[in-house]
Amino acid sequence: MARFLKSRVKAKGAAPGSLIFMGKQKMDDTRIRLFQYSKETITETEFETIDEALKNINNTQNNWLNIDGLHNTELIKQIGEHFKISPLALENILNTGQRAKFFEDNNSVTLITKAVYYNQEDNKVSVEQISFILLENVLISFQEQIGDHFEPVRNRIRSSFGKIRQRKTDYLLYALTDSLVDNYLINLEQIGLNIEALEEKLDNPTKEISKTLFRYKTEISYLRKSIKPLKEVLTRILRAKSEIISEEHLVFYQELYDIEEQAIEAADSYFGMTNDLINLYNTNLSNKVNEVMKVLTIFASIFIPLTFIAGIYGTNFEYVPELHFKNAYFVMWGVMVVVAGTMLYYFKKHKWF
Repeated sequence: MARFLKSRVKAKGAAPGSLIFMGKQKMDDTRIRLFQYSKETITETEFETIDEALKNINNTQNNWLNIDGLHNTELIKQIGEHFKISPLALENILNTGQRAKFFEDNNSVTLITKAVYYNQEDNKVSVEQISFILLENVLISFQEQIGDHFEPVRNRIRSSFGKIRQRKTDYLLYALTDSLVDNYLINLEQIGLNIEALEEKLDNPTKEISKTLFRYKTEISYLRKSIKPLKEVLTRILRAKSEIISEEHLVFYQELYDIEEQAIEAADSYFGMTNDLINLYNTNLSNKVNEVMKVLTIFASIFIPLTFIAGIYGTNFEYVPELHFKNAYFVMWGVMVVVAGTMLYYFKKHKWF
């Protein structure tokens, strides 16, 4: 249950906007990186303290401040005070169990979403909360731990591929979110291939296959819960009238909305497929049991009249007919064989086996 709903014990009774980290600490020290670029220049710097990073913010360039590690609430507080960000937005960023959310303030936009990763070795989906604060010429991203979710975007900026260096930070926000949504589809495709491969094994149902199917169902359910709320967030972005997100870039967010919808449909399809495979597994298992029971019933049916005959001639009455015949024993066996053969012929004729 803890994967689906984070504990809120720490926040119990706290005032709205209280900066309390809720989640599992995944790093010892917070990592602070500042990525600055324009058409002509690009610099990447890592800082020891947030004060140094904030002093180097240059409003004549695009500034991407990336924070790895959310446990340092004092650092988050300093960022909020420097950029005058709403405490409610910061509170949501520190709650790693938060669903995807869009929060619009006077001078900033906050976007909270999830990054997913499927580990094929242990067949488990991992989810990390990724949050963004978009300001004029500044984008701040918060990650729970160091990861490579955004490395393709960094490489595009470094190589000046496309028009990313010529656009503002609202386009950078789109590019980073697009990278996360693309990753949804990549992970769903891998899980889907594994689920489809199980279908061939259902002719011979085993306990291991049953466990695997239920595991896939749980992981798909967890993944679906994590990615679905982003659709609502993108809808709000498209309808928002924020000056920070330009109308020129809304067409890209519309495209992103379509990809997100495709990811949700894929998750729903694979969730339904796991249910169908579980039903098929149970049906095949029942059929297998029925086949065994059919064979046992046929044997039982054959031996019922034979047991009856043996029981008649095994009684202890002194005057039982045919007991004193010389070949009475062999006659009895002959009758039993004829009865058994006749029953087998009857079962075969009616295709009972």
